[in-house]
Amino acid sequence: MGGFAGGDEAGFWDIDTITASMNKRAQDRAKNSKPIIKASIEKSDSGYSVNAYVKAKELYDIINFEPCKCETFTIEGCDELPLTSNSIYRAYKALLEYTNDPDISDFFGEHKVVVSKAIPSQTQRAGASSHTAAFMHLLKEVCNLILSSEELAKIGSSVDADVPFFIYNPCANT
Repeated sequence: MGGFAGGDEAGFWDIDTITASMNKRAQDRAKNSKPIIKASIEKSDSGYSVNAYVKAKELYDIINFEPCKCETFTIEGCDELPLTSNSIYRAYKALLEYTNDPDISDFFGEHKVVVSKAIPSQTQRAGASSHTAAFMHLLKEVCNLILSSEELAKIGSSVDADVPFFIYNPCANT
C-alpha cells in the first residue's frame, strides 16, 4: 500500500486498485493511439524472427527464435540482466500461466530467444517493452496460440505497463 496525508482510509491506497487503474490507462492510451497493425513475422531455415520497433521504421531490434536443444528457457543478447528480471522471460512465464499450454514450454526446449540489438541504450525502457510485445506476437504465431490482442495486452500489462502500446502497435511509428 502507498500512503498519503489525509483521506478516509488512514492515508493508504490499495495497491491493486492503483495498478489496475494504471494498466487500464495504458491499454486505453495504446488502443486510441493508432490502428492495430500486424507484426511482420519471418520464417527461415535459421528459425523465426520479428522486428521490435521503438521510435521509427529504421530503429528496431530483432527477436529471433533459433533452433537449440535447451534445458531451460534461454535468452541471448540480454546479458546485462538476470534471466528472472528480463521482461521477455516474465512474458514467457505469464503466457505459460495464462494459457497452461504445454506447447510453449516444449517449443523452448527446442528453441532459444536471441535478441539482436540495434536500438541505442538510451531507449532501453521502450526497447524492453517493444521486445516483450514482439516476443509475445511471435510466440502467439509460432505456437498457434488462440489469443486476442486484448488478451495479449492484458498479459503484457502484467509484465510492464508499456507493453500494451506495442501489442497494439507492433510497428510503432511506421
